[in-house]
Amino acid sequence: MRSVAAAPLRAGDPVAFSLLRVPFFLEPEYDRSEAFEETNRTRLERKWGGRRAFEAQKRRHRLAERGLEVGIAHFELDRVASSTFASHRLVQWVTRSYGLSAAEALYDELNLLHFECGKKLNDRRMLVQAAANAGADAAAAESFLASDEGGEEIHAAGLILSQLGISSIPTFILGASRVVGGALHAEELVTHLRELEAQPEGAPNTLFGEALGIPPSILNQTLDLDRYANAAWASA
Repeated sequence: MRSVAAAPLRAGDPVAFSLLRVPFFLEPEYDRSEAFEETNRTRLERKWGGRRAFEAQKRRHRLAERGLEVGIAHFELDRVASSTFASHRLVQWVTRSYGLSAAEALYDELNLLHFECGKKLNDRRMLVQAAANAGADAAAAESFLASDEGGEEIHAAGLILSQLGISSIPTFILGASRVVGGALHAEELVTHLRELEAQPEGAPNTLFGEALGIPPSILNQTLDLDRYANAAWASA
């Protein structure tokens, strides 16, 4: 996104980006209690039908190598897997309450804590601290997580994903119209963004704002790309 914004197709008219994270569950049947956990290695070997099949899958996708290409030195294979329901609820609450840039700060930290540090994503104390680090009120975050708020919105977003036929991640929905699946290289993503930039009318509104209860005042915000100079998602 930074490279597209830095060199606009129309001189003096740089692109501004809004980014809304949409909840998706790799393991929708996981027990949502904070006590439930298993290692990610166990989860993946079960998913792919055993250790050999999983090792073949790793070699095929080259995730470790592709992570290194964007500055991620280490994926913690044996990270603790758990329900992501609470973390999804929290990201949406921060989006609604504090805006897109705060939600990105939270999302970036949760990715670091989970994928690189191995933390589980339904650890309430960790979630509250991460929200506070992103600028949210810690007591309000704790109160929200203790409630049932946000579940209906996540269910509504899930129905839209199902209608679109989206059953895996990563998936990008660009300009509310272009569905692009798979772990894209930065160059591929830039190509899609440039094609949207070339449209005189710009990109239409998000498909998910209403379902997730995000106010128009938040959806109209644009990301502060300088704030995320080290974030892999902003480097495209």
